[in-house]
Amino acid sequence: MAPSKATARDYIQAMRPQNSMLTALAVTLPTLLVVRTIDLRVIELLVFGFLMNSAASIHNNITDYAYDLKVRYTSDRVVGTKIPMASAKALYAILLALATILGLHLAGLLSSSPVIDPWALFALFFTMGIVSLYNLVGKTHWSWGICISLGIASIVWFGSIVSGQFHKYLAYDMFILVYLALQSGFMQNWEGGLKDVATDQSNMAAAMGVRVSGENIGISPLFKGTVWAMKAVMAALLFYTVYITTGLTDPKYVLHPIFIAELLLTVISVAAAIHLLGFRKFERAKIIRSYGYHEAIMWVMVPVLVYPIIGIWLAIFAALLPLIFYVIYNSAVHGTMLVPDI
Repeated sequence: MAPSKATARDYIQAMRPQNSMLTALAVTLPTLLVVRTIDLRVIELLVFGFLMNSAASIHNNITDYAYDLKVRYTSDRVVGTKIPMASAKALYAILLALATILGLHLAGLLSSSPVIDPWALFALFFTMGIVSLYNLVGKTHWSWGICISLGIASIVWFGSIVSGQFHKYLAYDMFILVYLALQSGFMQNWEGGLKDVATDQSNMAAAMGVRVSGENIGISPLFKGTVWAMKAVMAALLFYTVYITTGLTDPKYVLHPIFIAELLLTVISVAAAIHLLGFRKFERAKIIRSYGYHEAIMWVMVPVLVYPIIGIWLAIFAALLPLIFYVIYNSAVHGTMLVPDI
């Protein structure tokens, strides 16, 4: 059956940009720590992150085409159905080329007086390679989900290098790198595994004993235990970074506003995780909505941590941009604010 005529909306949907602002800000935050304003370099980094995310997403749609056709709730994918595969591949090539050119420019290779850091080039091409590898083999075994974590880590590393002040803000940059790598792995393997466990037996949730029988879902003790282990590791990383960056070595700072704010967000995130693990019926849309709340809370912890450096308005910008973009995109393209077609 030949694909029907595709619209501009179909091409936008093929890029799955709903989470693109998280990638864009991940690579941009190290530079925001340095410049503390929205200048041309910050805009370039935001666009670069958006292009990288969009290229990776449409590549994933292309490589997962055969799988998506077998899954009842993703069988309406636009790539290969509304958009001809050749057109999808052409769009992917264009997005990847634009991301590469902008990445090389940010690394200094295309400037008039190039000062090139070879590690920036390595981080750039490693990010592209490791995410492409996931797209190609990710459905063969859940352990390939580590590629997503490595990809996020390397793109943050790239942003840290091109900021020019990696060593000055080492504690903050390393926190952003490790924290977002862990959280992206959590989203991919735990939360993503939970929403797809009914049809994808290659994911980690299935490997850990989560089962769907009819309309019911049984979440195994092993899965729950690893969720709480990941939460504990990330909380330890967060509060250790707060400890070494906001002066909590002095007893008078025990009630530091940053500490209180992060503690409150952590408590809320625990409540969100309890809700996620409390499902007894397999309701995919509700699971996606639940982990969307959890992801939003976990992200906000990052701009709260760097608030003393970037200031209140940039912190609010970084905290709210992904959520606002997510809601606007989903409402316009999918007709619902919080449950995209993923």
